Amino acid sequence: MTDAPLHHIAEQLQPLAIRVSDLTPDPANARRHPGRNLEAIKASLRLYGQRKPLVVRREGLVVEAGNGTLEAAKALGWTHIAAVLVDDDPLTATGYAIADNRTAELAVWDEAALASLLSELQAEDLDLEALGWSDDELAQLLGSVPAFQPTSADDQHDLDQLAPKLCPHCGKDIREPPAS
Repeated sequence: MTDAPLHHIAEQLQPLAIRVSDLTPDPANARRHPGRNLEAIKASLRLYGQRKPLVVRREGLVVEAGNGTLEAAKALGWTHIAAVLVDDDPLTATGYAIADNRTAELAVWDEAALASLLSELQAEDLDLEALGWSDDELAQLLGSVPAFQPTSADDQHDLDQLAPKLCPHCGKDIREPPAS
Protein backbone atom coordinates (compact mmCIF):
# COMPACT_ATOMS: atom_id res chain seq x y z
CA MET A 1 0.00 0.00 0.00
CA THR A 2 1.21 3.51 -0.85
CA ASP A 3 1.86 6.04 1.91
CA ALA A 4 -0.65 8.91 1.70
CA PRO A 5 1.97 11.70 1.34
CA LEU A 6 3.51 9.78 -1.57
CA HIS A 7 0.38 8.63 -3.44
CA HIS A 8 0.95 11.17 -6.23
CA ILE A 9 4.54 10.00 -6.88
CA ALA A 10 5.16 7.09 -9.28
CA GLU A 11 5.97 4.00 -7.23
CA GLN A 12 9.51 3.66 -8.61
CA LEU A 13 10.27 7.26 -7.58
CA GLN A 14 8.88 7.04 -4.05
CA PRO A 15 12.26 6.10 -2.50
CA LEU A 16 13.52 9.48 -3.79
CA ALA A 17 10.80 11.44 -1.95
CA ILE A 18 11.88 14.47 0.01
CA ARG A 19 9.83 17.01 1.94
CA VAL A 20 8.75 19.91 -0.27
CA SER A 21 9.40 22.30 2.62
CA ASP A 22 13.08 21.25 2.67
CA LEU A 23 13.67 22.35 -0.94
CA THR A 24 14.74 25.80 -2.10
CA PRO A 25 13.74 27.07 -5.53
CA ASP A 26 16.78 28.22 -7.49
CA PRO A 27 16.99 31.99 -6.84
CA ALA A 28 18.99 32.39 -10.06
CA ASN A 29 16.53 30.42 -12.19
CA ALA A 30 16.09 32.32 -15.46
CA ARG A 31 12.94 30.39 -16.38
CA ARG A 32 9.62 31.89 -15.28
CA HIS A 33 6.34 30.04 -14.85
CA PRO A 34 3.47 32.43 -15.56
CA GLY A 35 -0.11 31.52 -14.68
CA ARG A 36 -0.91 29.50 -17.79
CA ASN A 37 2.27 27.44 -17.49
CA LEU A 38 1.79 26.82 -13.78
CA GLU A 39 -1.85 25.81 -14.33
CA ALA A 40 -0.76 23.35 -17.04
CA ILE A 41 1.88 21.82 -14.75
CA LYS A 42 -0.68 21.52 -11.93
CA ALA A 43 -3.22 19.90 -14.27
CA SER A 44 -0.61 17.43 -15.47
CA LEU A 45 0.46 16.57 -11.91
CA ARG A 46 -3.18 16.10 -10.86
CA LEU A 47 -3.87 13.80 -13.80
CA TYR A 48 -0.62 11.84 -14.03
CA GLY A 49 1.15 12.40 -10.73
CA GLN A 50 4.90 12.89 -10.59
CA ARG A 51 6.68 10.65 -13.10
CA LYS A 52 10.13 12.21 -13.22
CA PRO A 53 12.21 13.50 -10.34
CA LEU A 54 13.43 17.01 -9.75
CA VAL A 55 17.19 17.50 -9.92
CA VAL A 56 18.36 19.06 -6.65
CA ARG A 57 21.79 20.21 -5.58
CA ARG A 58 22.62 18.38 -2.38
CA GLU A 59 24.33 21.44 -0.89
CA GLY A 60 21.47 23.66 0.25
CA LEU A 61 18.82 21.46 -1.43
CA VAL A 62 18.49 23.99 -4.26
CA VAL A 63 16.39 22.86 -7.24
CA GLU A 64 18.39 22.81 -10.49
CA ALA A 65 15.69 21.33 -12.72
CA GLY A 66 12.00 21.23 -11.92
CA ASN A 67 11.38 24.63 -10.33
CA GLY A 68 7.98 24.87 -12.04
CA THR A 69 7.07 21.40 -10.84
CA LEU A 70 8.06 22.34 -7.30
CA GLU A 71 5.94 25.50 -7.47
CA ALA A 72 2.96 23.50 -8.79
CA ALA A 73 3.41 20.81 -6.12
CA LYS A 74 3.36 23.46 -3.41
CA ALA A 75 0.20 24.97 -4.89
CA LEU A 76 -1.40 21.51 -4.88
CA GLY A 77 -0.54 21.09 -1.20
CA TRP A 78 1.91 18.24 -1.73
CA THR A 79 4.18 17.56 1.24
CA HIS A 80 6.67 15.35 -0.62
CA ILE A 81 8.21 15.21 -4.09
CA ALA A 82 10.77 12.90 -5.70
CA ALA A 83 14.20 14.39 -6.26
CA VAL A 84 17.60 13.19 -7.41
CA LEU A 85 20.33 14.78 -5.29
CA VAL A 86 23.49 15.78 -7.16
CA ASP A 87 26.81 17.13 -5.97
CA ASP A 88 27.18 19.90 -8.55
CA ASP A 89 29.23 23.02 -7.96
CA PRO A 90 27.35 26.29 -8.59
CA LEU A 91 28.72 26.70 -12.13
CA THR A 92 27.70 23.18 -13.16
CA ALA A 93 24.31 23.62 -11.52
CA THR A 94 23.65 26.81 -13.48
CA GLY A 95 24.83 25.28 -16.74
CA TYR A 96 22.68 22.20 -16.27
CA ALA A 97 19.60 24.25 -15.39
CA ILE A 98 19.94 26.33 -18.55
CA ALA A 99 20.67 23.29 -20.74
CA ASP A 100 17.70 21.38 -19.30
CA ASN A 101 15.31 24.18 -20.25
CA ARG A 102 16.88 25.16 -23.56
CA THR A 103 17.21 21.67 -25.03
CA ALA A 104 13.47 21.12 -24.47
CA GLU A 105 12.73 24.37 -26.33
CA LEU A 106 14.73 23.26 -29.36
CA ALA A 107 12.48 20.28 -30.07
CA VAL A 108 9.79 20.70 -32.73
CA TRP A 109 6.36 19.15 -33.07
CA ASP A 110 5.27 16.99 -35.98
CA GLU A 111 1.89 18.73 -36.07
CA ALA A 112 0.13 16.03 -38.10
CA ALA A 113 1.27 13.31 -35.69
CA LEU A 114 0.42 15.51 -32.70
CA ALA A 115 -3.05 16.25 -34.06
CA SER A 116 -3.66 12.55 -34.59
CA LEU A 117 -2.58 11.73 -31.03
CA LEU A 118 -4.68 14.55 -29.57
CA SER A 119 -7.70 13.31 -31.53
CA GLU A 120 -7.23 9.83 -30.06
CA LEU A 121 -6.99 11.22 -26.53
CA GLN A 122 -10.00 13.45 -27.08
CA ALA A 123 -12.04 10.48 -28.35
CA GLU A 124 -11.30 8.74 -25.04
CA ASP A 125 -12.48 11.84 -23.12
CA LEU A 126 -9.03 12.58 -21.67
CA ASP A 127 -8.78 16.01 -20.05
CA LEU A 128 -6.71 17.82 -22.69
CA GLU A 129 -6.21 20.78 -20.33
CA ALA A 130 -3.49 18.74 -18.62
CA LEU A 131 -1.49 18.73 -21.85
CA GLY A 132 -0.83 22.47 -21.81
CA TRP A 133 -2.66 23.79 -24.89
CA SER A 134 -5.35 26.45 -24.81
CA ASP A 135 -8.79 25.71 -26.24
CA ASP A 136 -7.97 27.84 -29.30
CA GLU A 137 -4.67 26.02 -29.87
CA LEU A 138 -6.40 22.65 -29.55
CA ALA A 139 -9.11 23.70 -31.99
CA GLN A 140 -6.48 24.77 -34.49
CA LEU A 141 -4.44 21.58 -34.05
CA LEU A 142 -7.44 19.28 -34.15
CA GLY A 143 -8.83 21.11 -37.15
CA SER A 144 -5.81 19.93 -39.12
CA VAL A 145 -6.94 16.31 -38.93
CA PRO A 146 -9.79 15.65 -41.33
CA ALA A 147 -12.64 13.79 -39.72
CA PHE A 148 -13.23 10.30 -41.10
CA GLN A 149 -16.12 10.29 -43.54
CA PRO A 150 -17.33 6.86 -44.60
CA THR A 151 -18.22 6.56 -48.27
CA SER A 152 -20.68 4.42 -50.14
CA ALA A 153 -19.64 1.08 -51.63
CA ASP A 154 -19.89 2.65 -55.11
CA ASP A 155 -17.18 5.16 -54.16
CA GLN A 156 -14.79 2.45 -53.01
CA HIS A 157 -12.53 0.43 -55.28
CA ASP A 158 -10.82 -2.91 -54.99
CA LEU A 159 -7.31 -2.37 -53.70
CA ASP A 160 -5.83 -4.66 -56.35
CA GLN A 161 -7.34 -2.65 -59.22
CA LEU A 162 -6.01 0.76 -60.08
CA ALA A 163 -8.33 3.40 -61.43
CA PRO A 164 -7.26 4.81 -64.80
CA LYS A 165 -5.00 7.86 -64.70
CA LEU A 166 -5.50 9.88 -67.83
CA CYS A 167 -3.05 12.44 -69.16
CA PRO A 168 -4.79 15.82 -69.17
CA HIS A 169 -3.17 16.69 -72.53
CA CYS A 170 -3.63 13.58 -74.68
CA GLY A 171 -6.14 11.47 -72.73
CA LYS A 172 -3.85 8.39 -72.73
CA ASP A 173 -3.77 6.14 -69.64
CA ILE A 174 -0.45 7.11 -68.05
CA ARG A 175 -0.23 3.91 -65.99
CA GLU A 176 0.70 1.98 -69.11
CA PRO A 177 4.39 1.83 -70.04
CA PRO A 178 5.30 3.82 -73.16
CA ALA A 179 5.36 1.88 -76.45
CA SER A 180 8.88 0.95 -77.56
